[in-house]
Amino acid sequence: MDVYDWHSTEPALHAYISAVATALAPADAAAAQYTCDASTTPAGAYIAVDGSLPGFPDRDVALIWDERHGWGVAIETHCGEDLLMVSYLGGNDPVPEPERVARFARRVHDGAMPGHLDPPEFATLPDLPRRLSAAAATADVPAPEATSAAHVL
Repeated sequence: MDVYDWHSTEPALHAYISAVATALAPADAAAAQYTCDASTTPAGAYIAVDGSLPGFPDRDVALIWDERHGWGVAIETHCGEDLLMVSYLGGNDPVPEPERVARFARRVHDGAMPGHLDPPEFATLPDLPRRLSAAAATADVPAPEATSAAHVL
């Protein structure tokens, strides 16, 4: 992705990640905190998930997305190393509907491993901004403000 494509990808990525973060939240709670970055290749995002995974009670949990591997659940390390990926959603689309991502994350959080241990490899999407916007539009959540690139954790 070149620097000029960032201008169309950034707001679309923000809308999509915001929709996923909102879909993750219980009905009476605020959306999960997240950050996203469309200025690099691959574009990516990080959503903080409340609670811990069974077997890892002292580790923070995150939902991770990038355009090459799609969605995955990871646990934080204690020493600042890379995240430890636990499960990838997989499928045939790196930009699935926000509710599908939320269901996947909830199942992993509940102790199931519904995805894959190995990351999928998705082809570069020349229409990434359109795909992100279309997926965000499928969500039953309010649209985010387009002026903010991300929520900072």
